[in-house]
Amino acid sequence: MVGTAPFTRAVVLLACNLISSLVFAATDSGNFRQALDAARHDDWETLSRMEKQLGDEHPLQAYLDFHRLRAALPNLNPQRINDYVRDYPDSPLPTDIRQLALVAYGKAERWDDVLAIWQQPPSATSLKCYYYRAKVAQGDTQALQSARDIWAHGRSLPDACDPLFEAAQKQDIIDDTAIWERQQLAFEAGQYSLMRYLDRKLDGSAYADASRRLKTLYRSPEQLQSLPHSLPPTQRQALLQAGVYRWIQTDTVAARQWYEKHAQKDIPDVDARETLARRLAWYSTIRGIEENRPWLDQWLDQHADAELLIQRTRRAIIEQDWPGVEHWVTRMPETERQESRWQYWLAKAQEQNGEPDAARTLLQQAAKGRNFYAFLAADQLGEPYQFSTAAFVQGEDFSPPPAAARIGMLLDMGEDRAAHEEWMWLMWHSNEQQQRQLAQYALEQQWYSMAVAASIQAKAWDTLAWRFPPAYRQTFEKAGRENDLDPWLAMAVSRRESAFNPRARSPVGASGLMQLMPATARNVARDSGHARPDQEKLYDKDLNIALGSHYLAGLLEQFNGNRLLALAAYNAGPHRLNSWLEEDDKAVAADVWIESIPFRETRDYVKAVLTYRAILIGLHDDKPRSALLLTEAESQSLYSLSLLE
Repeated sequence: MVGTAPFTRAVVLLACNLISSLVFAATDSGNFRQALDAARHDDWETLSRMEKQLGDEHPLQAYLDFHRLRAALPNLNPQRINDYVRDYPDSPLPTDIRQLALVAYGKAERWDDVLAIWQQPPSATSLKCYYYRAKVAQGDTQALQSARDIWAHGRSLPDACDPLFEAAQKQDIIDDTAIWERQQLAFEAGQYSLMRYLDRKLDGSAYADASRRLKTLYRSPEQLQSLPHSLPPTQRQALLQAGVYRWIQTDTVAARQWYEKHAQKDIPDVDARETLARRLAWYSTIRGIEENRPWLDQWLDQHADAELLIQRTRRAIIEQDWPGVEHWVTRMPETERQESRWQYWLAKAQEQNGEPDAARTLLQQAAKGRNFYAFLAADQLGEPYQFSTAAFVQGEDFSPPPAAARIGMLLDMGEDRAAHEEWMWLMWHSNEQQQRQLAQYALEQQWYSMAVAASIQAKAWDTLAWRFPPAYRQTFEKAGRENDLDPWLAMAVSRRESAFNPRARSPVGASGLMQLMPATARNVARDSGHARPDQEKLYDKDLNIALGSHYLAGLLEQFNGNRLLALAAYNAGPHRLNSWLEEDDKAVAADVWIESIPFRETRDYVKAVLTYRAILIGLHDDKPRSALLLTEAESQSLYSLSLLE
C-alpha cells in the first residue's frame, strides 16, 4: 500500500482544485454531462464547443481527455499515453487507458508501442499475452518461457494467447509433456471440451493413449480398475489418481471401497494418497454418507483438518447428535473453538448432555462477540448484545484530497460507477489512518457505500458507524409503510446485498441496492403498479428500494411471516425451500435448521441479515440492544414442511 502519495499531492493541488470545484459547482453541471456524452459518442465538434464553456483545468478534464485518447487508438503515439499517466497520477483512469491501449496496439501488432507503455508484465492473462508477444517480436526468446507458465491452466485461455502458444510450440517450449500436463489440469477443473481440444494435439504422441483413456475416465471413472499395466508407469499413475479423484465425486461410496482396498498398494505416492483421502473425507462429510461414516471418523481422528472438522460438526448438529457435536468441537484447533459459533454449539451440546452449568459458562463466553451466535447466546441468557463500538473523531487538520471533489461531482451527475472507481483507487493508495479519515468524511457526505468500503480497507471492524450507517433510512421507512414491512429488515438486506451501493451489479445481473434480478423486478413492478423498469432504472435507489421491499414483503406473506424462510428464499429462490425442510417427524429448532441449509452462501446470508438488522436498530433506533435477533415465533417454531402450509 502506498502510504501518502495522494495526500502529498493534495497539499500542492488542493487550493487549485477547491477553486475549480467551486467554479464547477456554481455552473450548470449539465454542461459537463453534455461534454462527457459527446466524448463517449465520438462527437468531437460538440465536445470542443462544450469545453470552451467549461474552461481550462476543470476537475473532471481527465475524463474528456481519456475519450480523446481512446478514440485515437491504435493510431496514437504511445507518448500521448505516457503523458496522460504523468498528468493524472491521482486517478484510476491512467490504468484504464493503458490497458485499452495495450489491447489496441496488440491487435494491430504494434509491438514497439506496446512496450513503450508497459515495462513490466500486466496481471490480466490476455494483457500478459500481448506483452510477451511484443517481447518475442523484439527478439526476446526468454519471453517464450513465460508462455509455458501461462499455458499451464485447466481452463480455456484468451484468444490473444494463441499466437504466443503457437510460437512456444514451434520452439518445443510447449511440448507434448506440457500438453499432457494441461490435459490433467483440465480434467481436474471439469473442462471436458478443453480435454477434447488437447487430446487432438496429442494424437500420435507418446501420450495419445493416456489422453484417450483420461477422457474415458472423466465419463466412467470406475474404469480405472481395468487400466492396463502395459502403460508407462508415470502415465498409469496419473490416470489412476485422476480416476479416483473423479470417482470420489461421482460415486463416493464405491470410491471409498476401492480406496480402502487398493490405495496403499496401487498409489505409492504418500502425498497423492493423502490428497485423495481428504477429497474422499470432504464428499463423505458434506453429503452425509452414513455408509462411509466409520472410515470418515477414523480419518478425522487422525487428521487435524480444521475445515473438515467444521463440516463434520455441522453434520452432527444437523443430525442432533449432541455427543458427536461435543466430540468434534473439542477436536477443532483452539482458534476455532474460541469462536462464538462453536462455543454456542458446544454449550447446546453440553446442555443436552446434562451439563447446564458448563453450558451457561460457554454461552457467557459466546455472548461477548458481535455476530449471529453471540446474539443468540445473549438472548438465551437474557442479556444485552455486546456491540463494542469504537468512536472516531476527525482531526481539524484533515483536508479531503482532490479526488474527493471529483467523486462528489461524479455522484451529483449520476456517474456512481466512476465515483466508486475513484474512491477505491484512493483507498488502495492511502495508509490506514488516511483510510479512517476518508471513512469518516464519506459518512459525513452521506456516501454510505464508500464509508463501508473504507471501513473494510482500514479493517475498522469496531467502528460500526462506518460499517452500518442508516443509509437511505427515510426511503426504507416509506417503502416499509407502503408494504407493511419492517424497514430495518429491508435495510439489512441492502447492507448484505450491495453494501449500500446503488450501482452494484452482480455477475448474474442482480442490480441495485437490493440486488434485484431484472425478471424479478419486472414481475414485482407489474404487481405493485410501477412502470416496467429497464436496467438503468434499477440503479435508482428509490425505485430499487420500493421494488425490493415489495418483493421481500411478498416472501414474508408467502412464508407466514417467518423471516428465516423469507430471507433464505430471497437469497436462493423460493423454490428451494421445499427441499430444505423435512417432514414433521424430522422437524428441528431454528438454529439447527439454519445450520442445515445446504448452501453456505444462504446460511451465511440468513445469519448476516438478521445480525445486521439487530446492529442497525441498536445503533440508530434507541431501542434496547437485546431480543432483536429472532421473534418468539421464529425461535420457538419447529422447522418442517408444515411451516409452508
